[in-house]
Amino acid sequence: MATDQIDTIAAHDYRRIASHWLTGVTVVTALTEDGRPTGITMNAVAPLSLDPPQFLINLDLASDTLAAIRASGRFCINFLRADQGALSGRFAKRGADKFDGIAHGHGKLDLPVLDGCIAHVECAVCAIHHSGDHAIVVGDAMAGATIGGEPLVYFTSSFRDLAPCS
Repeated sequence: MATDQIDTIAAHDYRRIASHWLTGVTVVTALTEDGRPTGITMNAVAPLSLDPPQFLINLDLASDTLAAIRASGRFCINFLRADQGALSGRFAKRGADKFDGIAHGHGKLDLPVLDGCIAHVECAVCAIHHSGDHAIVVGDAMAGATIGGEPLVYFTSSFRDLAPCS
């Protein structure tokens, strides 16, 4: 049977299946056109290329953070530490000033870098591709640092601890 004759998978089935992919949790930050910090919790993040060094992120087309990234041409991926689940929840919500009371600094590209993350990377937008209801943003890695620690990970719609290696 040709695939053009098969219906696509139902959204609830897609989400259930996708939830079985273990991911790290990040907060992607950017600056709005008027210089205010904005950000969103994401697990649709991946290293893409070593030469040149690139990352990709996938954002809903209606995302305020995507609008800021389009306007500024830059973004920062903050890799969350295992005990930063509450921070993840804060940036997962729409609206409000997510940075109110949140400790952060600024990186080499003047992007918001959240305190306590295990690593961050600042990127300059290289390309934006549309697919379905999302934009795939490719960024050239320009600056970053690692601090270390255990990552916040997500599996089957829950935060998880990594099992120690024996």
